[in-house]
Amino acid sequence: MNDLVSVLDVDAGLAELVPQDRRAEARRATAAATLGVAAGPWKEAKNPDRARGGFGLLLLEGAMIRRVGIDGRFGAELLGPGDLLRPWQREGNVLGVEWSWRALTHARLAVLDTRWAARAAPWPQLGAELAGRALARAVRGAVAMAITQQPKLEERLWMLFWELADRYGRVHSDGVHVDLPLTHEVLSHLAGARRPSVSGALTRLASTGRLRRVGRSWVLHGEPPVGEN
Repeated sequence: MNDLVSVLDVDAGLAELVPQDRRAEARRATAAATLGVAAGPWKEAKNPDRARGGFGLLLLEGAMIRRVGIDGRFGAELLGPGDLLRPWQREGNVLGVEWSWRALTHARLAVLDTRWAARAAPWPQLGAELAGRALARAVRGAVAMAITQQPKLEERLWMLFWELADRYGRVHSDGVHVDLPLTHEVLSHLAGARRPSVSGALTRLASTGRLRRVGRSWVLHGEPPVGEN
């Protein structure tokens, strides 16, 4: 555990929910311990026990991926700032599901334990927003399943990139930049495909001018895909 941080100072979406005349009080009440995670595999079982019973761990900085596997085939979920994690909460044990976490970049999480929940109780809108964010993850999961049902892999990846751009993209003069360290392996898990197939599909997208790599960013050109109604 590292130094305390006021959650409202680092999460503008939560801060905006508190009236200005009570924000200073709320800032003090919502101080939380932080947890730093180095880029690479995260052995979460050693870390989050203190948050059990509370809201969980709020991702403040960085990007993380939760990988889920059955019989050597994997899917994944990408998490960014503002997402709420409860790593101990798992389903699917009857299927022998494999679970693993990886920080794609250095990440920092706030520990929203029972003591934090008690101090934040005078502002119930904060708890409601955190619950809403958890439900938003479920909605994104349903969208991800719909994307993986698309038969053509390059179109599946194109939809995936635009879905990520909706959350993380920045518009520049040369296109929409998605500044995430998405390797071919990570994309294969997100798209529900094998890595060699993903590499080929990315090459085809690049050859048509729709996608290019600049540093760690992916740059999208053209218009987002529009499904038939």
